[in-house]
Amino acid sequence: MNENTTKRTTPRASDYLGGESPRARGERKRRRVLNWVYRWGYSSAEIIRQVAGQQAKGYANGLVEKGWLAQTKTESGTPRFLYTLSQSGLQESERLSDDLLRYPEIDPYKINQQQVRHYLLAQSATTNAQAANAIVDFLTERQFDQAGDKPGEKRPDVLWLLPSGEKIGVEIELSAKWDRRLNEFVFGVARALQRTTDKPAEYQRFAIVSDSPAIVRRYQAAMQPGSDLPIWIKNKRGHWQIEKVIPVPAWLIERVDFHLIGDD
Repeated sequence: MNENTTKRTTPRASDYLGGESPRARGERKRRRVLNWVYRWGYSSAEIIRQVAGQQAKGYANGLVEKGWLAQTKTESGTPRFLYTLSQSGLQESERLSDDLLRYPEIDPYKINQQQVRHYLLAQSATTNAQAANAIVDFLTERQFDQAGDKPGEKRPDVLWLLPSGEKIGVEIELSAKWDRRLNEFVFGVARALQRTTDKPAEYQRFAIVSDSPAIVRRYQAAMQPGSDLPIWIKNKRGHWQIEKVIPVPAWLIERVDFHLIGDD
């Protein structure tokens, strides 16, 4: 065996990375994480590890040390830290993004700590869907803000895009809705799923995600075919009152999925 043959058969790192160099692979991971945090606003170390495809922990801290992310303690202590984009991370994200998004989390103390668990569960559900190859992409709530809210339109917490081209609206429910709020939720979901002669359905399915079996059962009961669904309006004095009661459409429960998920 001559020297040239020996050189050709010596294993290289790129041989185990599909021809991709370690540097290129590392940069691709970093860009994927920065884009994720840019779209969601903030994330946790565990979710960032999953997004990066890392087996070992500590990836988020490594990006903090390199100046791409900033680390802030949470008020609840669960998780212990939140990770947001640093100024360098924001500039890099804006350079690589097709659509510019508002990023108030450049000041991490503007994060609403009461909503942290809610949005981390939305992220966890999305990473699970990606890992299962169930979705090809997603849109976060701030990406919906680009077009603005439309009167009477049901805007989910996150939108999942399926390989088939269908759209699933995802709602994270951590506290039970009652009376008018529950009625409005059910009506809003039904309206978003309903196709009319004037417009196509906004979404093909909805997913309700919760960490509470009791909440899941409550929504399932509220969406049973034929159940009473009060429609609420404000009267002349500005008080809410029931205008009429309609039956829950028979097709609704067939187009809503219910998922239990644990804390990240």
